[in-house]
This record gives sequence, C-alpha cells and structure tokens, in this order.
Amino acid sequence: MKRTTYVEIAGEPPVRCMAPAEMALHDGDDCIVEDNRVLEYGRVVRQEEPVADSAEAGPKIVRRPTLQDRAQMSETTLRSRMVKQTCAARAEKLNLPIRLVRVRYSFDRSVLRVVFSADERIDYRSLIRELSDELKVRVDMHQVGVRDEAGMIGGLGPCGRVMCCASWLRAFESINVRMAKAQQLSLNPTTIGGMCGRLKCCLRYEHECYRQLSQSLPREGAWVSFGGTSGVVVARDVLRQKLKVRTEQDGVVDVDAGEIMASRGGAPEPQDTKDGDSDDAVIEEAGK
Repeated sequence: MKRTTYVEIAGEPPVRCMAPAEMALHDGDDCIVEDNRVLEYGRVVRQEEPVADSAEAGPKIVRRPTLQDRAQMSETTLRSRMVKQTCAARAEKLNLPIRLVRVRYSFDRSVLRVVFSADERIDYRSLIRELSDELKVRVDMHQVGVRDEAGMIGGLGPCGRVMCCASWLRAFESINVRMAKAQQLSLNPTTIGGMCGRLKCCLRYEHECYRQLSQSLPREGAWVSFGGTSGVVVARDVLRQKLKVRTEQDGVVDVDAGEIMASRGGAPEPQDTKDGDSDDAVIEEAGK
C-alpha cells in the first residue's frame, strides 16, 4: 500500500509524492524526497488515503530526516546563499541582464537550481557551462515572469497584506483593463498595477459580481422612465444599484434601479477582451 502525499520543497508549490503507507508521517513533518535520483528536503502539506501499490513513476518519500540530515540541510542552505554571489558574478562577467530570484542546491548538493527573471528571453547556456565547470554540479536554470518573481520574493501589497501570489495564489488567470473599467476604477497604472508592474490579480476577484449586477442596470446614455417622468442615464452605481438620471424638470436625480419602468437605446457595454490579451498591452492601454 502507498499513500499519496503532497510535499512543499523550498517554498515552491506542493509536489505530489508517493510514500509507504506504513511510514509514520503527519502534516507538517519534514521528509526526504527522491526524484530522478536527486534528493530533496521537504515538508508534508497534506496526505490522502492509502491506495494499492502501482508502478506509477515520480517523486517518492524515502525516509524521515535524521539528525544528520537536518545538519546537512543547514549546511546546504548556507552554501546556497554563498553560491548566489558566484552566480551573480558570472552573469555580470558574461553581460547577461538577469535578475536572480532564487539560487539553491538540492539536498544532496548534486544539482544547483537557478531561477531568474529578465525583460526578454535570455540565452543562458554559457552561464550554465561556467557554473558547471566551477562548481562541479549539474546546473538547472529556469526563467520566470515578473508575476512569478514577485510571488517568490514576497512583500506587502497596497492593501497592507502579504501579496496574494506570495501567500496563497498559485495559478495566474488572465486579467485585462476591462475589469477595472467595469469596477469603475481609475485607469491610472499606479492605481490598478500591482507590485510586479502588471495589473493587480485582485481585479478578477469581484469582476463576476460586477458583471452580473451590471446586467440588471440600463446602460449609460439609455432613456429611462420612472415615477411618471423620464430622462437619460448619466452614471451608474453598480454595487448600490442606483442610477443618476438627467431629467428636463429636476436636473440630475438619483434613482433606485427597482423604480425604472422602461429603458431604450444607449451606448453598448464594454466587453471583456479575450483571455489571450497580454498584460503589456493592457498596461499600455491603462497608461493612455
């Protein structure tokens, strides 16, 4: 029997591993994971019920850490901090415009994993060769985007809380400037932009609510009737379900959406752009 266990390694998203059902493991316990003959030190996040043995390949938990393993992990962590300076020096020597996000050894120090970001695609093969020759290890390099970089580095968002991407958000969904317009937010890039320089991920959280509430309101520019009079909608308060209507008799008045008797005409609602729209184009549009 084996148990499916999810293990967090070096603060990265949990990895699905297999562990013997008889191994005494609990949530929060440290463990040693083997993946492609490379050992990693991780922490159990959650477990599932034991299942029948299968030939499924992939990471597996080989043991709980001993005192020697814990001492080795402390030394590995220290060496990882020191080797980051070496990586930065070699990248500067090769004139590679990269920003090192995370540099760490695997637990057994057979692999050096380097995560970096850059403004464009980088040919880092020369850096891999130099580091491999000097450190005598296999070097794995991975380039990430600015959103992943922000999530790995962490920090506080404008709301005063730890950034979503650094605390719980693991998958980035498509976000576009239409979401900010639907929520009647200022299109100032400093207002709708996150710490990574892209649109805030939280713009999506309430978008569906605003979209549904907007469907029950007449569009701006529509001619509406209410309480024996009529006028043109000049503004909408989506959350409060209220309208500002310009009438010939009373000027601009506030009207509850439930009082509207009829409406016609008006400018069309802005539609969401496709999920494939890039954040670069969105930021450019927001900055106009």
